[in-house]
Amino acid sequence: MSTRPTVLLCDDSRALRMLATQQLTDAGFDVVGEAGNGRQAIERYRELSPDLVLMDLVMPECDGKQGLSGILAADPEARVVILSSLGAQSDIEECLRLGAKSYLQKPIDPADMERILLGVLA
Repeated sequence: MSTRPTVLLCDDSRALRMLATQQLTDAGFDVVGEAGNGRQAIERYRELSPDLVLMDLVMPECDGKQGLSGILAADPEARVVILSSLGAQSDIEECLRLGAKSYLQKPIDPADMERILLGVLA
C-alpha cells in the first residue's frame, strides 16, 4: 500500500491528464484514476476513495461544478480542488461556496500545484 497521497484526476483533455499525472507523480502523489467528465469522476471517486480530486471546471456532459456536487453528496469530507483556465473571480467563489477546497489555474505551475494540494491535505 502506498503512503503517497492518492489523486483522482478529472479533465476532458487527455493531454492535460498526461501532463498533470507526470507533475503529480514528480511531486510525490499517486494518480490512482482518471475521468473525462464530472459523471465519470463521481463514479471513479466512489470506486477509489482517493485522498483528493483535481477536477477541471469546463467539461462536456457533466461539468466540474456538477462533479463537485456529486462527489460531495457521496462523501461530504471529500477534498476537491478545481482546475480551470477560467479565471473569473465569480467562478472561483462559486466553486469554493459549493465545497471545493481550493482552485488552481491552467496552465499548471508544478510548484503552486504541490503547495496547494499539500495544504488541502494538511
